[in-house]
Amino acid sequence: MIDSIKKGINKRKAKLFLVFLLGSSLAWFVGKLGDQYTNSATFDLYYGGTPDSLLLNSVSKKNIKVRLRASGFQFLMFGFKNKTVEVDLSELEQKGSKYFVSPSRYRNQIENQLSKFISIVDMDRDTLFFNFQRLYTKKLPVLSKVTLDLDQHFLMDKEPQLRPDSITVIGPEKEIDTLNSVFTRSLVLQKLNSDVSRDVKLNLPKELKNTKFSHTQVKVSAKVFKFSERVFEVPVEVANVPKGVVVRTFPETVSILCRGRLSHIKELNKTDFAVTADYVNIKENSDNVLELQLTQRPDSITVVQLRTNKVEFILKRQ
Repeated sequence: MIDSIKKGINKRKAKLFLVFLLGSSLAWFVGKLGDQYTNSATFDLYYGGTPDSLLLNSVSKKNIKVRLRASGFQFLMFGFKNKTVEVDLSELEQKGSKYFVSPSRYRNQIENQLSKFISIVDMDRDTLFFNFQRLYTKKLPVLSKVTLDLDQHFLMDKEPQLRPDSITVIGPEKEIDTLNSVFTRSLVLQKLNSDVSRDVKLNLPKELKNTKFSHTQVKVSAKVFKFSERVFEVPVEVANVPKGVVVRTFPETVSILCRGRLSHIKELNKTDFAVTADYVNIKENSDNVLELQLTQRPDSITVVQLRTNKVEFILKRQ
């Protein structure tokens, strides 16, 4: 039993020793982390802020070697993998056809991205050179491939509207020179009986890798209403008749079919319309038939149709 007690005491002593050893080692390690050190690192370079008029093709350097001074704590937090830092090309310099950023400029940019407790002791002093391709801007109309199929007894006030009806493209000249317009994707909306407003994607060419488009979709909209119908009998007028000649048409009146909003249809009168034939066409016509034209109509009516577009005639001389 005494031997068991001695063994227990020895185990506790061993454990206490290990605890004190671990604690003292940790204290020593923490103390060392507070010391200042100098170490090497490699930064991967990301180039941002490229001017809108230029496309970056290639760069002289993709990473840069630096020597940093910081405490052990900072290096521990900094990690061991390559860090990515940004070089802002809005501060790009140009001499002739060459574009570059000087070491002093990009050093300041990199220092501003580091912790205030980390300083750069030394770094590569190479000037960064860039190869750019100039970009051009072009405005393209948007053409619709949207079909609106109306329900029975419904009409649209106007043609469907696209917003925006044009987009801007930016890209290399050899790419955007191939573009004259862009189409929407095909879309069929069936049996519409109310106003419509729908986003529709643009069918943009995917092969133009370096071209950017201001929009990838547009909105198609249309006003839809239930229409009423009304028919008017309107006299046929013959224009440019010379003196001493009388032209009589058969029939003397023709029917006009109107479709529109009920409120507009109610306000119509046959005097709101004019149907005309031109005497000048008689000389070129041996069939005693005149073509008719609708020369006056109200703008408020969506559909106005002549039920016949020809009349026969006879001439009388006075």
